[in-house]
Amino acid sequence: MSDSLLSNSSLEIVATKDGSQTVLNKELGSTYHSRHGAFTESQHVFIGKGLRKLVDNGVMKITLLEMGFGTGLNALLTFQAVLGTKVEIDYHGLEVNPLPASLMKNYTLPEDSVMMARQFEAMHSSSWNEATAISDQFMLTKHQVALQHYHPNVNFNLVYYDAFEPETQPELWTIEVFGKLHSWMSQGGILTTYCCKGYVKRNMIAAGFEVEKVPGPPGKREMICATKPL
Repeated sequence: MSDSLLSNSSLEIVATKDGSQTVLNKELGSTYHSRHGAFTESQHVFIGKGLRKLVDNGVMKITLLEMGFGTGLNALLTFQAVLGTKVEIDYHGLEVNPLPASLMKNYTLPEDSVMMARQFEAMHSSSWNEATAISDQFMLTKHQVALQHYHPNVNFNLVYYDAFEPETQPELWTIEVFGKLHSWMSQGGILTTYCCKGYVKRNMIAAGFEVEKVPGPPGKREMICATKPL
């Protein structure tokens, strides 16, 4: 297990407008999910515009990269979305600073996901940098490494890009970073993110993605869905 570099004094669990919780990093002044609704944002941006879109295209084996494992909400909702289907998920989450276990003990799951508490605990208690089978159809590997230093040995057909906003982490929204992601993805792969800034879109296009602006979650008029062309 890894010791987090973050302390509880710099972090706070806060409620969001849909009743679900997120974590506020007080040093950065940023939350891990939208204050307009953590659960709603995750379902809309990553499950609805990413996972479901790929499954609707007939993809049953999904190798998924999440930039910013954070609270694990995106991973849990992905697990929940494919439960009872034939979809298989190989989930890779990147996180430089894992949230402290002592903090996450006080994190309450959204009402629609409380039944997944055992799987959520398994995700958080799993060892870093090792593959863990959460179920027969869901493999999780949490990587404690910065994206810039990550060297995957798989190709991804789905990317959840959930880094902190460009104002907080500008180094994660560059042409170079999107070029790396593009090179790691299979043709037809989808990248989805809550962000929709013009220069982010231009950087993605410069890196080789086809980019589409689509309606965003509450609090965001638009968001980006990007595809690696066939």
